[in-house]
Amino acid sequence: MAVCVCEHRLVLMSFISYNLEYFKEQLQKLERADVTSQNVYHAKQLLKIVDDLVDEGYCQLSDAIEQSFSGVSRIRNYLQKGGAQPFSVERSLLTVGNITYDNQKVPLCWAINQLVNMAQTATGECNNVFIAELVDFCKWIGYNDDIAYVFLLRDTLLPYIYFRKCGKTNIYPWLLGRQTLAQISQKQFVDDEIRASIFCALEMGKANNFEEFCDAVLPKIRATVGKYMQLEHCLMALLSSIKQSKIVVVESGCSGTIPMLLKSLDDRVDIKMYTTYPYLQNAYKDKIFTTKYENIRLFETLLSQDAMLKFNCLVDGKVYVNMCNNQQVITQSCEEIKAILR
Repeated sequence: MAVCVCEHRLVLMSFISYNLEYFKEQLQKLERADVTSQNVYHAKQLLKIVDDLVDEGYCQLSDAIEQSFSGVSRIRNYLQKGGAQPFSVERSLLTVGNITYDNQKVPLCWAINQLVNMAQTATGECNNVFIAELVDFCKWIGYNDDIAYVFLLRDTLLPYIYFRKCGKTNIYPWLLGRQTLAQISQKQFVDDEIRASIFCALEMGKANNFEEFCDAVLPKIRATVGKYMQLEHCLMALLSSIKQSKIVVVESGCSGTIPMLLKSLDDRVDIKMYTTYPYLQNAYKDKIFTTKYENIRLFETLLSQDAMLKFNCLVDGKVYVNMCNNQQVITQSCEEIKAILR
């Protein structure tokens, strides 16, 4: 485990080093320029990046920025000077300790069917206004019968259900997250190792457009995944099971690690994400629905997506999950799904 943690720190270096330089440069620009509404908004986005990471338990970036050049304090002072409040940090209604799951593992598709059936009989109403934004995101994605649409769960469970409700057929729910990749590869933090290629491209200044970005990122990701034969074999098998000539991978966003991983293995892959970090907006450009990075947690903390399903294992290409048995999570999840079904 000590070796694994050491390697994890090494692959985090590109993320930390790039962000340190980016934040330092952006702060200098802000402090030299007039305090305009646009500059204040940019400062709020910068602070939101570190605040969200801290809320998720990752304090390394915030600590490094503060220790290196008092960056977090300077951003907060800048916002105070501009008479602005930071973006709020959206949190789940429940703490992790209050969320429990059934011991029985069930197939992912079966679990989704159960949720949809439960939602159809739900009596409560969901008052989360962000559901309407999700519907707009789904409409922006579009649909073509000649294209396969892969939804990366957990964060795109509701968009997947929306597409299913609309009668779309070439849609695939893939639970490919940190835990799944770690289990397949037998390597903890393998997703960070893959993500390092993205930040290496940023450090090299190769993120001015998507083509340039792909040229810099994809070969490095392909080399990384090639070190983990079981992971490579599993992902190639998943991709080869799709027969359409084009595949659109749908994700909530930020770094785009897993969409880029899949694209490195299959040139049929295109990407549609809700948003991304400010410094990746040029790279992903028309691949993102909105530049409002500050909304990403609204997307990710819907309980149906954040807490209802927990990855258990991958057996013979089939994903199994545990379903949450906390009644508040079940009730709100069903209300969210009922809202997207409307």
